[in-house]
Amino acid sequence: MSGIRQIFGKELARIFRDKKMIFSVFLLPVIIMIAILSIINVLASNMENNIESHISNVYMMNSPESFQQILENSGVKCNITAIDTDAQMEDAKAEILSGDTDLIVEFPENLEQAVAGYQEGDQIPQIKTYQNPSEEYSTQAADNLTQVLETYRQTLLSQRVGDMESLVVFQVNADNDEMYIQDEEKASGRAIGMMLPYFITILLFAGAMGIGTDMIAGEKERGTMASLLVSPIKRSSIVLGKVFSLMVISGLSSLIYVAAMVVCAPMMMDSFGGAGDLNIQLSIRQILMLAFLLVAISFLYSSIIALFSVFAKSVKEASTYVMPAYMLILVIGLVTMFNFGETDSSSYMIPLYNTALTLQGILTQETTLAQYAVTLVETLVIGGVLTGVIVKAFESEKVMSA
Repeated sequence: MSGIRQIFGKELARIFRDKKMIFSVFLLPVIIMIAILSIINVLASNMENNIESHISNVYMMNSPESFQQILENSGVKCNITAIDTDAQMEDAKAEILSGDTDLIVEFPENLEQAVAGYQEGDQIPQIKTYQNPSEEYSTQAADNLTQVLETYRQTLLSQRVGDMESLVVFQVNADNDEMYIQDEEKASGRAIGMMLPYFITILLFAGAMGIGTDMIAGEKERGTMASLLVSPIKRSSIVLGKVFSLMVISGLSSLIYVAAMVVCAPMMMDSFGGAGDLNIQLSIRQILMLAFLLVAISFLYSSIIALFSVFAKSVKEASTYVMPAYMLILVIGLVTMFNFGETDSSSYMIPLYNTALTLQGILTQETTLAQYAVTLVETLVIGGVLTGVIVKAFESEKVMSA
């Protein structure tokens, strides 16, 4: 036990006495995350403001005066250019394709007379619009003009039938202020639960990867591992000391990441086009479940990284070995990010994937105690088995001398 404490203390001291290491492990990922989200928010806001402030260029053919009056009253700002011939229409379509024009609205000739003199069985007049869906300005112009056309349609219809309410059979939620029934805390948990497994698993693994590869492969590369192995400390104590110290460091970093993500959650939801205000309030039970699970995840990740590092001769080689595992963690995070509906209980038996599912389920209050227990126990058991493999590898002169 004293050997474990010595190695444990040595590794922690190496990290916490180095200000650059503290900054790179605990603070830099949070700063990068906040910076990226801030940049995304600024860019998204600028794009939205640019689209909203843009005055659309619209061609109109056979536009009735009554529609022009409604368009002026709607407040929609656009530059209208009238076209009269088919040749002008083709030129306008070419401008739509190139993005120089945003929209074309083609009215049938004598629209008002056709509407006023409509008889049952007559052909219904059709207004055609032409837009370029790959252009944001064009899409915005089409949305704005569609609303104006709907107002125009209602106006012409009221002139035909008089009492518009006679056409209304029923309304849906016209005066129902209580239409939304939801648990605000659960809804907020679901919102952040969509992102948290992805960010936490990636940041936690990435943070542990840089330190873990240096703890073992780095010492082998520098030649300090050889002197450590001939010391009176048991090799199993060396392994456990390094794994536990890496677990503590990655666990602390994960707690910092979680706190930063909760604080930045509104910004994150804006970045992903989220809706509504987030009301994140974790219960004591949720906090404890998260804490124990993060410890287990840290133990598993530390064991995985240490295992790859044992069989590497250098930090570069260890990083190469670890990279496939990192990519797997990234994919798992993406899968859970878009995971909706009820999750089958058998999914909680899949290593690594179940930890991301359970992180999400804790926040959404949907994970059962049985599912949580299976995930926690399985994660700890796998971490323990991998640690045992690392101990065996340390006892092999062939592996450690490679």
